[in-house]
Amino acid sequence: MNKSVVIELQELASDGNNDIGDLLRKTLMVATKLKLTDFRQWVLSELNGYKGEGRKNLPDYRIIRGELKAHNPIRGLIPFQVPHQMHDILAEVKITESLHSLSQLLSIEGGGCIVYNFPPETEATLMSGQHSYAQLRPTRSVGVNQVMAILGAVRTTILEWSLALEADGILGEGLLFSESERQAAMHNINIQNFQGVLGNIDRGSSVNQTNSQQITAADFSTLARHLTKNGVSQEDVQELEHAVRDDPKPRSATEFGPNVSTWFGKMMGKAAGGGWQISVAAAGGFLANALGKFYGVV
Repeated sequence: MNKSVVIELQELASDGNNDIGDLLRKTLMVATKLKLTDFRQWVLSELNGYKGEGRKNLPDYRIIRGELKAHNPIRGLIPFQVPHQMHDILAEVKITESLHSLSQLLSIEGGGCIVYNFPPETEATLMSGQHSYAQLRPTRSVGVNQVMAILGAVRTTILEWSLALEADGILGEGLLFSESERQAAMHNINIQNFQGVLGNIDRGSSVNQTNSQQITAADFSTLARHLTKNGVSQEDVQELEHAVRDDPKPRSATEFGPNVSTWFGKMMGKAAGGGWQISVAAAGGFLANALGKFYGVV
């Protein structure tokens, strides 16, 4: 009997010295032969990078926290201070590059950190808010260990997936799978089984779908409906309504008034503590986008 490709996957995934690209390509082959569409798409995203709509639903392990820095022409990178309620949002870094690109980056950097610049519009806003004589370019510094953890998460996911295949008797003979094995895989193996690593995919999708709902500038009722449909309690919506009424209109989506900023921080705390069923990574962008549309500053 030819050696099972599923067992080969387990061997490749469990040995960190094996090339991550070879592991992903073999995983792609198995997922395609078993007609596991969702898992196949995940592998393709890891191989080619997360592009287009894929950027909106990044796995949790690809959303990391960097350190806010500024480029000082004399001293190099120095700490960059922002209002505390905006810190977590700005420090968030979404890693969208392919695993091959990340591997190459790690081989160049070796140790230390990797710098991720802000999008041009965010950078311009942060620089315009500086009152010093020389405006410093803000950025985010990420430890190479955090990027290495992404590669580790992918290996672990594939290892768990291949072990689940074996547990269901889906081993194949060489590179071939029987029709009964394909049917068993399609009914028993799906990407949601691996949410411990990938995060709650359904949750992320629902938030992005509802983000497209209409929020009319200066019409709080449309904002309230949008928030409640995404799990914000009536009590918290009412508290926001009072905060909006008492605060001046902000000049940008990163400069909310004191009362709205306090409410924003409270909701981020709820997300972190499980009081609002959405990840901290998703909560920051969701709230900033919703409030920005209401204020007409995005």
